[in-house]
Amino acid sequence: MTTADVSLRARAHPHLVPLWRGLVVYRAVALVAVVVNLVRFHDQWARPSLGIAVVAAMAVWTVVSSTRYLRTGDPVTACLDLVLTALATASTLLVDTPQRVADGGPVITTVWSAGPVLALAIALGWRGGLAGALVTVTVLFGVRRVVDTDLLFDAQLLLVAGLAVGLAADTMRRSVEKLRAATALEAATAERERLARDIHDGVLQVLSLIKRRGDELARTDRDAPGLELARLAGEQEVALRRLITSTPVAGPDGTVDLSSRLAGVVPAHASLAVPAEPVLLPAAVVDELAAVVREAAHNAAAHAGEDAGLWVLVEDDAARVTVSLRDDGVGIPEGRLEQAAAEGHLGVAGSMRGRVQGLGGTIDLHTAPGEGTEWEIMVPRSLRSRHRQ
Repeated sequence: MTTADVSLRARAHPHLVPLWRGLVVYRAVALVAVVVNLVRFHDQWARPSLGIAVVAAMAVWTVVSSTRYLRTGDPVTACLDLVLTALATASTLLVDTPQRVADGGPVITTVWSAGPVLALAIALGWRGGLAGALVTVTVLFGVRRVVDTDLLFDAQLLLVAGLAVGLAADTMRRSVEKLRAATALEAATAERERLARDIHDGVLQVLSLIKRRGDELARTDRDAPGLELARLAGEQEVALRRLITSTPVAGPDGTVDLSSRLAGVVPAHASLAVPAEPVLLPAAVVDELAAVVREAAHNAAAHAGEDAGLWVLVEDDAARVTVSLRDDGVGIPEGRLEQAAAEGHLGVAGSMRGRVQGLGGTIDLHTAPGEGTEWEIMVPRSLRSRHRQ
């Protein structure tokens, strides 16, 4: 194996490299056992020349499969290995007479036949190891055609090896995933703290200065130019502080706190009420809900009126998560949403309803002219398990 092969394999699944290397060493040692078996028994076989050809083919496949295992470690190679090993094992019936094999004659592949069992266990976990062991035992039984102590012992070893190596590979995968998630969380947290320091030392100080100067002008002259700019600067300062202090980072299990995410989405003047405990949902679900709330808040700012208030409420129970967004603006006239959709404006129909329906949830609108607008978004708690898969 070249240095480039090791590097490629390490970048793909570095945690499994020791297992693949162990498999390659085992397969080479097992091939030596096959050659020794050939030297000992070839003169007793019915067709020794065919036996030599089978062993030569096994040697070639050992080199090819070992190279592929170290380079890619893909389950396709393991499955092909299982098929070719089964054929090599079955060729014993052609190399020697079925009667001699049934009477205890050696199988041509000997311990080499365990290779694909271990490969499937590494590539697919304990299920792959168990499946490979069952197939290999079935082939051995078909060749030997008798259930004796040797066959039962071989079956026991294959099953134990497949399950043990598969469980070890599964454990290594889970451990590495948790380590990667923890490392990503630490890096993201450190980066957010760095950005927060940089923003605090620059942008936030400027916005705060503009807000203070605007307040000073307001105390002396309510009609002074620039007061609106100062008010907007104050709102942006609040929004930016909320964003850098509340933007959540996905935990090791891939969940994000919905409450923290919405705190960085809703406008600075909005009132946000959330549960005392974090509302943990898969990151993809939180992203979609945040986009829906952002769209609803944008619509409220554009159509509810200049002095309209905005309230956002998050509720969490065992069955569902509910997000309510209400304003006390002018409301939406009857038929306006249908007209907007007909005109090609899909902000509500496409962005909001489509996103929520894509999550398997529901979104209801309650509005009337002069009575404000309220959106009620509900998503089932079952999304927690569905979006982790």
